[in-house]
Amino acid sequence: MRSDFKFLNLFGGVYSQGNVLFANEGKELLSPVGNRITTYDLVRSSNKASGVECLKDIVCMDLSHDETLLVAVDEDGRAMFVNWAAQVPLEVINFKQGTSMVKISPNDRYIAVANGRQVQVWSTPPSRVLQYRSVHLLKRINVCSSDVTSMTWSACCRYLLIGSEDCAVRIIPLRRSKELDLAKAEGAFPIKPHVTLAVHRCPVVNAFFTNASHTTILSASSDRTIALWEMTDRSRLTERSNDHEKIPGEDPPATDGAPDEIETEVEEQEEEEETEDDAGEDAAPQAAGGGAEPAKKRRAATPDLAAKNWQLKKRFFLEHDARLQVLDYHRDKNLLYAGFKNGVFGIYTLLPEVKCIHTLSITEQKLSAVSVNKSGEWVAFGSSKLGQLLVWEWRSETYVLKQQSHYHDVSSVAFSPDGSIIATSGDDGKVKVWNGSTGFCFATLRDHQGPVSGVKFSNNTTLWSCSADGTCRGYDLRRYRQFRVLQPPVSTQLSSLSIDPSGELIACGSVTEAEVFLWSAQTGQLLEAFSGHEAPVSSVDFHVSGTVVATGSWDKTARLWEVYASHSAKNDHTAGLTSSEALRFNTEVVAVKFSPNGHTLCVLTLSGDMSLFDTEDTTDVTPLRSVSTHRDVKGGWRSAEATNPFKSALSGRFFDSISWFPDSSALLLAGNSKWIALYSAAQSTLLKKWSVTNNRSMDGMSDVFNHRAVSEAGNLHNLDLADSDSEDGVRKVVKLPGAQRGDQGKRKKTKPTARSKCVFVSPTGKEWAAATTDGLLLYSTEVDRKRFNPLQLTMELTPMDVYGEIEKTNYVLAVLKALRLNNNDVSARVFHAVPFMEIPFVSDNIPTDMLVPLLDLISSQLADSNHVERCLRWSAHLLHRHGAYIQKRATAAASGAPADGHLQAVLKHLHQHVAKKTTDLMRLTEQNKHTLAYLSASGGLAWYDKKKEEAKLAAAAATPADILDTVGQLGHKKKVPKPAQPEAVAAAPAAPAAAAAAADEDDATEDADTSDDDVQAPLDLGLSAAQHEAEHGAGGEADSDASSASAQEDPAPPSPASNGAAPAPKRKLVKRVRKAAKKAAGGGAQKRTASPLGAPAKAKKAKKSAKPAS
Repeated sequence: MRSDFKFLNLFGGVYSQGNVLFANEGKELLSPVGNRITTYDLVRSSNKASGVECLKDIVCMDLSHDETLLVAVDEDGRAMFVNWAAQVPLEVINFKQGTSMVKISPNDRYIAVANGRQVQVWSTPPSRVLQYRSVHLLKRINVCSSDVTSMTWSACCRYLLIGSEDCAVRIIPLRRSKELDLAKAEGAFPIKPHVTLAVHRCPVVNAFFTNASHTTILSASSDRTIALWEMTDRSRLTERSNDHEKIPGEDPPATDGAPDEIETEVEEQEEEEETEDDAGEDAAPQAAGGGAEPAKKRRAATPDLAAKNWQLKKRFFLEHDARLQVLDYHRDKNLLYAGFKNGVFGIYTLLPEVKCIHTLSITEQKLSAVSVNKSGEWVAFGSSKLGQLLVWEWRSETYVLKQQSHYHDVSSVAFSPDGSIIATSGDDGKVKVWNGSTGFCFATLRDHQGPVSGVKFSNNTTLWSCSADGTCRGYDLRRYRQFRVLQPPVSTQLSSLSIDPSGELIACGSVTEAEVFLWSAQTGQLLEAFSGHEAPVSSVDFHVSGTVVATGSWDKTARLWEVYASHSAKNDHTAGLTSSEALRFNTEVVAVKFSPNGHTLCVLTLSGDMSLFDTEDTTDVTPLRSVSTHRDVKGGWRSAEATNPFKSALSGRFFDSISWFPDSSALLLAGNSKWIALYSAAQSTLLKKWSVTNNRSMDGMSDVFNHRAVSEAGNLHNLDLADSDSEDGVRKVVKLPGAQRGDQGKRKKTKPTARSKCVFVSPTGKEWAAATTDGLLLYSTEVDRKRFNPLQLTMELTPMDVYGEIEKTNYVLAVLKALRLNNNDVSARVFHAVPFMEIPFVSDNIPTDMLVPLLDLISSQLADSNHVERCLRWSAHLLHRHGAYIQKRATAAASGAPADGHLQAVLKHLHQHVAKKTTDLMRLTEQNKHTLAYLSASGGLAWYDKKKEEAKLAAAAATPADILDTVGQLGHKKKVPKPAQPEAVAAAPAAPAAAAAAADEDDATEDADTSDDDVQAPLDLGLSAAQHEAEHGAGGEADSDASSASAQEDPAPPSPASNGAAPAPKRKLVKRVRKAAKKAAGGGAQKRTASPLGAPAKAKKAKKSAKPAS
């Protein structure tokens, strides 16, 4: 039995709190989900949760501009520095509690941290590798009288633009102004080194530099006021000195409280870094012959923002009813993206006046995060109240991403029979259907009026769910519609659900009536109601034979019911039930589950006991063994136990969910505990257990009891001890003693408890999912983690060496070296450089240790590029050549041996991409079938073939792929030209058979040497191999001689029955005749040299000569 399950992904959790970030040129979106960060691929429509976890929920994060370093800060102020490319944590720094914002400078050397009223500047790790004490504190800034709400770096990394709740915006220089220091040395009146811009009456939401020279600033407050500031030529020193002369006896203003030694350290480090930058940046233009401005001159062009005076240029007001919540600004497009408290966002232009160009109502709750990609077309918004995340393309008014998690906890989970679809139900009354490979929710079913207690699949397209509203509903996943509603004869709540293996019978357990109802899935008729329990039914499960139903109840019994017994025996419980059918226990039964082979029944009780029974003969049930899970389920103190923590270490901890593996060798247990345990069925011993999360923001995670948090009022972590608090810009008023009503020890929001409500093993046995407080955790043995293998690398193996092998036509060596180099760009270039005719030879010579990387490369290229046929040919030849090895490894993996290099995971991804491409092509063809028929009948393809010949593309006869390309190029905008006239076609000279054969040989040689970018092979849209070869030739290309002959004999427009064949142009035919004459005069063209790797040139020539004559 395999137990090497690793974390694969996190479903059900979309967004919790904090900011969201665009990455990878706007193609990916980073979102904090609890103590993890989830990456959403907006192009492939997939998501992947990071395996790196913080100790508590993430409140803010930022990604470096080179996308190699990520900084995530949790609720306690612990900042984790992560190498984002390698997913490796580098260092953990404690910024102290109260950290609300973190920003990385544009040069990726500094980090600005907002901690209450203070701003700290830290250095980033100089190299993205593990080092000791690689992050240092450089400067503390204490100029704000209230908490900081926004921070923005200048492009030169010398200034910070800070907004705070004191309604002011400040320009903070990271080192003293030279002009101010010179004036201070001459004895002038001292002034503060920072600039304060105060015009707002409410807390500042955000502030930005609006141009590259940093001479204009935009600031916004929560009352929807937009202020535009402009720097003047007047010096602050001159103005302040004149004012001081007018008021004699005035006390000098207080200077900045920042320590001089810290500013000196910043200046010294900046001077050293500037010296290194200037040496590197100034040497590059000299080597290139000049043409670039030196780094010192570029820095000198930036004005001294702290030494000049600033004035208010304009003030705008956004027309909206709600308060401004979040704001972002796009400098290139000069657009404002504003999110309001009522869930509406708007896009505004600033100059010459504020104008709203787009609005959209997203939700009824407030928006808590906004981010814009580089192009300004995609806007991402997050709502922490609903756990909702969406990306909106405002020009086309379409959703790029729209995902929302369950509002409450996930209550149950189920896999489809093929393991590709996952269904979850929640206490919010919703049923969500997820794609198991991409992690995206593609259907949300909202028909239930109460919490959904169970979901089950009867087949891959039918889903059933039961709810506390007293209904059991069936859904068709092909149409995403409800087709059946099963309701008991009495009003009751349904607590559990089970379906027989044939999918014909539905059984549900009741809470209030203590009955088990049996329906027919086909007719929806209630067949029977089993009444034997005296307390609510907690669990129901069918035997593999479908003739026996096992039920567990709170009356401390588990019963076995014969489904097809006589009606009289079912009604007469004393006569129909024997002593072996009623299994009694000391405590309440919480779960029952048959093994897949039907030989074992597992029963869990509230006391933590796991009992196994032999059910090979359901008429004679015998106990096998009983195991106590007390030691495996305990762990983690809870707030409710704070008053008396030593009373019971097992208070309220038990397993209440069972899931067997398909081979019946082991079973998973989960429940009211932070552990998920794996047990062996034969020995009933614990094999391994996993913690559902490491997030200490949840209750029941700490194994050590904190005595200092205990007080007379309860746990200090649950009390609101703050004197005042602010929310949405409105400060709460501190009440006088005795004026507060209700509980004097006011509590904070209750912390969620770490637990699992359901666990389910995939039918393949290689994955399992658990419905936890964090969401849906997915563990797998096929986690695809790319590892760098340097054993096969040498100093001579470089990208230039790989490209040299391509020029020498050593395609096997080029592919092997590219795979060993493990560079995506190099591998993709080599993959597309291999000609079509060389693919079988290269596939035959690929060793088995390189099979998995090559299949992974094909899968990624199939997902990213449009070269479908190239990827399919690679896949077909590799699977045909190495099919025995793949089958052998699959058999070994099924028997328990470890899979070779996660081969099954790669094949699964490849199959998913092929299925997606097939679906897309079928949809495209179905949508354009009438257009294709019109183009084929009207002769519109003659113009398209002419364009292809002018572009030197080898396609003389129109194929279904050509028709698809024609539709895309025409776009219903260009007028379809008339078919070619018979006189023009008849004027073309006829080529002799010998000259045509010689020209065919030259064309074949040229086509074999061209790259894939120049040759677009036709797609096989439903044609058989024999038809494809007969119509397009053995090499996949069109037969030019046959096309020319048909053009001369029948110049009429092509018809749909002839598959859209068009006449060949005159210019191509003349060119081929000249080429044949030149070859006859020169004694034959130079033949292509054989490949150094032993390419079968003679076999290719023989195959070419065997081509049927036209």
